[in-house]
Amino acid sequence: MVCLDTDILVGLLRGDGRAIGVIEELQRRGEPLKTTIITAYELLKGAASSSKPRENMRLVKEMLSNINILTLSYGACEEASKTYVKLRRRGAVIGEFDLLIAAIAIHNDELLISRDKHFKLIEDLKLETW
Repeated sequence: MVCLDTDILVGLLRGDGRAIGVIEELQRRGEPLKTTIITAYELLKGAASSSKPRENMRLVKEMLSNINILTLSYGACEEASKTYVKLRRRGAVIGEFDLLIAAIAIHNDELLISRDKHFKLIEDLKLETW
């Protein structure tokens, strides 16, 4: 069970060969593609504010229609609050969106696929770098 972070989906939209290869391998293995509602927002926001909003919104919506979107539940919010406290006690801080993405992945027992190094700060997160 895997959850795709924003960076790999942006890579896919941009035609990054490595991102495409990782996603094709997941599909060959029969892994359902998942992401979070936070990532959906980040992608839609990026498309809407791009130089080609119509075209990019269409591409993002098409991609997201083929991916299961994990929601931000009460349980994930509890997970995020616990993770926030753990990080703060260690003097480590990450952005709220990434904290929520990690919490959704943890709460749903998903492996997060990302290049963002700050996710390594979260002890309970199963993480794979692409």
